Amino acid sequence: MGEEYTSLTGAWMGRYDYDIGARPVSFEAQVAEEHGHLSGDMTEPNTFRDDMGVHLAARLFGSRMGSDVSFRKTYDGFDQGDDPIYEGRLNATLTRIDGIWRFPNDPGMRGRFMMVRAVVCRARTEQSAEIPF
Repeated sequence: MGEEYTSLTGAWMGRYDYDIGARPVSFEAQVAEEHGHLSGDMTEPNTFRDDMGVHLAARLFGSRMGSDVSFRKTYDGFDQGDDPIYEGRLNATLTRIDGIWRFPNDPGMRGRFMMVRAVVCRARTEQSAEIPF
């Protein structure tokens, strides 16, 4: 049987898509949850800032209330003044989050995202099952 989780603390892998049709972007996250407060670090391939190197790093800050998850992603080294907000629903086993992301000041920049626990990804890969991205 798989591990039972009581918080979002741990390693996650995910992907976000753009409503405008740009290519999806994968990411990794290390999340810590304490009393419903979320914090953590995210890393993703650099797909939009030529001046920032191969990968982008970000911090996440947010909350979880039941199955509702919300966090703001703040990229390291950016001075953009508008950070993306992620809002999603957590499944019953605390192993997957599905939702939307958006820039509050730019309604045209938005899309969907999903995150799964990294251990779930490894287990599925070892079983040769397809990861649900």
